[in-house]
Amino acid sequence: MAHHHPREDSISTVSRSLYRQGLTDGLPVIPPTDERVEEMLRGTDNPRDHILGRLGNDDNPITVEQLASNAVMAGCLPTYMPVLEAGVRALADPDSNSIQFSVSTGGWAYQWLVNGSVRDALDIGSESGAFGPTARANRLIARALGIAYRNTAKIYPGEKDMGVMGNPFKFNLLVGENEGDSPWKPYHVTNGFDEAESTISLSGPNSFIRWEPAENDPEEVLRGMIENTPPSMVGGEQQGGDFDQTISYVLSTESLETLAAAGLSKREVKEYIAENSYIPVEEFQKGVLWDDALDDYHDTVTSRQVPQISGPEYIEVIAGVDHPGRFNAVIGPSIGGPVTKKLEFPDDWKTLLAEYASEE
Repeated sequence: MAHHHPREDSISTVSRSLYRQGLTDGLPVIPPTDERVEEMLRGTDNPRDHILGRLGNDDNPITVEQLASNAVMAGCLPTYMPVLEAGVRALADPDSNSIQFSVSTGGWAYQWLVNGSVRDALDIGSESGAFGPTARANRLIARALGIAYRNTAKIYPGEKDMGVMGNPFKFNLLVGENEGDSPWKPYHVTNGFDEAESTISLSGPNSFIRWEPAENDPEEVLRGMIENTPPSMVGGEQQGGDFDQTISYVLSTESLETLAAAGLSKREVKEYIAENSYIPVEEFQKGVLWDDALDDYHDTVTSRQVPQISGPEYIEVIAGVDHPGRFNAVIGPSIGGPVTKKLEFPDDWKTLLAEYASEE
């Protein structure tokens, strides 16, 4: 995909040409010249022809060089490559179910969560305004991964991408966890990684709902988590166990501190939500992806209550924005993952960071 002409075509000309070929998201792109792709490759020690994974239902391979070319187009810096490579490995992981949430009529998004010291190193937003639009690294990394998947798997709207309404978050939903202000262990640590490691996690949700508890009270926060999770967000096994459907709660520092001060752990919060998230039978069917999910409840009264979330394992709790404010978010349901991948850094990582420090 690299642009081989020696002259420097204008951004508008190249953007228009690549757009007509179906290779962009419609926004302007940086021309992926040989020189720019070569510079992007400084962010990895992997050979340019190394296959990072296979994407889409045709298992199309994506090489390091192809990823670098897409990263250039999205506007990324070479220092982003470790995050991008790990992101591709997450997309290629069968447990991510990325094929389904990339093409489904539901119009799902790629939800990325970054943990570890790489957040600060790359200025990945994890505090106020982290979900956009001003956190540059968040936007560019998410965009590059979205474009890379689309171009590798050959997924185009109305062809393989059958999202009926589309999704404004499809290539934009990346955030760093606000680890420093959380009273609990970071997301990647609770999922088996060392605190010193940096990771990226992938899920595939289709909705984002923001809410604010009326009071800084633990019962109010817990009640708000349940009441602001609509019936369309069901957590548990889907399609007879083919994949799991999860829900993420991004909680503000104030809400986290309120729950921790009441003596609650992250695990206990998940258990409470799962145990108390009951909804009427007729509402449950709206949030599942296969027919006849409630055969066992036929001939019962319609007020019969069933669990909206089958267990704490289908709930993710993420540390969100810091003070001021106590705004929280519910993101889901995710029909993919979550899967988490460890970042691998090149030998000259610190030198590269120092060189690009003024660009962050």
